[in-house]
Amino acid sequence: MKTVRLLFGLLLIAVWGLAACAPAGAGGGQAQGAIRVLAVETFLADIAQNVAGDRAKVESLMPIGVDPHAFNPTPQDVRRVAESDVLILNGAGFEEFAEKMLENAGGERLVIEASAGLTMRTADEAMHDDHSIESHVHMVCAQLEGKQPQGEVTAAANPEAAPALHAEGEHAHEREIVTLKLNLQPDGTYAGSVRFTSENEAGYAFTSAGGQMTVATAAGAALTPVQALPLDCSPMTYGVIYKLAPGEYIVTLSGLTTETTPYSAGPVHAHTEAGADEHDHHHHAGDPHFWLDPLSVIKYVENIRDGLIAADPAGREVYTQNAAAYIAQLNDLHAWIETQVAQIPPERRVLVTDHDTLGYFADRYGFTVLGAIIPNVSSGASPTAQEMAQLIDQVKSSGAPAIFVESIASPQLANQVAAETGAKVVTDLYTHSVTAPEGKAPTYIAMMRHNVETMVAALK
Repeated sequence: MKTVRLLFGLLLIAVWGLAACAPAGAGGGQAQGAIRVLAVETFLADIAQNVAGDRAKVESLMPIGVDPHAFNPTPQDVRRVAESDVLILNGAGFEEFAEKMLENAGGERLVIEASAGLTMRTADEAMHDDHSIESHVHMVCAQLEGKQPQGEVTAAANPEAAPALHAEGEHAHEREIVTLKLNLQPDGTYAGSVRFTSENEAGYAFTSAGGQMTVATAAGAALTPVQALPLDCSPMTYGVIYKLAPGEYIVTLSGLTTETTPYSAGPVHAHTEAGADEHDHHHHAGDPHFWLDPLSVIKYVENIRDGLIAADPAGREVYTQNAAAYIAQLNDLHAWIETQVAQIPPERRVLVTDHDTLGYFADRYGFTVLGAIIPNVSSGASPTAQEMAQLIDQVKSSGAPAIFVESIASPQLANQVAAETGAKVVTDLYTHSVTAPEGKAPTYIAMMRHNVETMVAALK
C-alpha cells in the first residue's frame, strides 16, 4: 500500500490508498457534496461533531458500548472506511487494527490522528508510577544512572541574563547532567540562574547537589513546586518537581556551599525513543488514554479542526468558530472538575481501576493511581496470580475505599479483590464509550462529568 504523509504543525494527516475512488452518495440527510467523516470511537465522534457542527455529519465506526481494545473491524466496517473522506483516529497506538483496516479499505482519505503532539506516558510509567515521592525519586535516579556532567556552564547572577540550557534534536527529551558555575553571594553561599524550555505540558524534575531551586516564568512569576525530592543518587542530593506548560522558564539555584554543582532537568516520565518514526511504533508502547484529561482534548480539537479545514477549506470559518466554542466548554469542564475533586480529602484521592486508564486524569487532578486489576494500558491483557496478590496487599495497606470498573468490563476480578480487602466495587464508569442519548453519558463532556461525580461520591 502506498502511503503519503503530510505534516500540518503537530497534526499528522495521512493520505492512504492505492488509487482514488469515486465518492459514494452521502446519506442521513447530509448536504450534497459535504465531506463524509468517520471517527473510530464514539467519544471521538462526539468531540469531532462539535467541531464539524452542521457542516458535516460525523459517524462512529464503533457501536456504543464496545471496548476499543477488543474491537475487530468487520467487512461492513471496512466498507464504511472505504466510503469516508476523513477518518479520525485517537492514535498513539490505540487502534492496533488501523493499518490493516486501511489497507483493506484501499482508496484515498484524510486520516487525522487526534492525539498527535501530546506527550505519552510510557507503559512502564503507567504501570509503576504511583505518584509518590519514592516513585519519582526512583524514576529520576534511574534516568541519572551512569551519567556524568557534559561540560560546564556559568549561571547568571541576574535572572534576566540567564543562559539557555536545553537539549536539541534527538536528545531533547533526555536528562543530561551539566556542571553549573555559580556566583558568590554576600552570605558566603553560591547562587545562579539558567533558562529552561519546556516543549510539552508535563512534570519536570530539576536536580542539583544540594541548595534550593525555584522556577519562575520568563516574566518572573514564581511557580509552586509539586514535590521536593530527597535524592541519594550521586552526585545529586536534591530535586524538585514542577508542572510546566510549554514555554521558557528561569531556574534559580541558591544556598549552595560550593562554587560548582552538577545540575539536570528533564521530564519525570522519561520519553521512549522519539523521532520521525514515532507514529509507526506506538502499538501500546505507552498510555494512549489522553482523552480522560479534558485539557489534552483541546489538542484533539485543534487537530480535528485543522484536519477538517484541510479536507474542506471552504468550511474554515465554521470549523474555527466551532472549535473555539468547544475549547471554551472543555476549559469550563476542567474548572468544574477541580471544584469537585476539592471535596475529596487529599489522602483519599487514590484510584484503583480495572486497567490502566486514568493516568492522565490522575496527573491533572492530583490523584494517586495505586494499581489496576489488569496492570496494563490494554484491557485485553490478564493479571498473574502474583500481580493480583500484590494489588490486594496494596489496597489493604493503603485503605483505598473503592475499586473503579468500567461499565463495559467484567467486575469479576474486582469483586475478588474487594472480598479480600473490604473495598467497594464501583461499576459505573464510562471511559471508552459514550452511551445512547437516554443514558448517563451521551456525550464526551457528559461522560466526564458523570465519571467525576461517581468518583467523588465513592471517595469523599
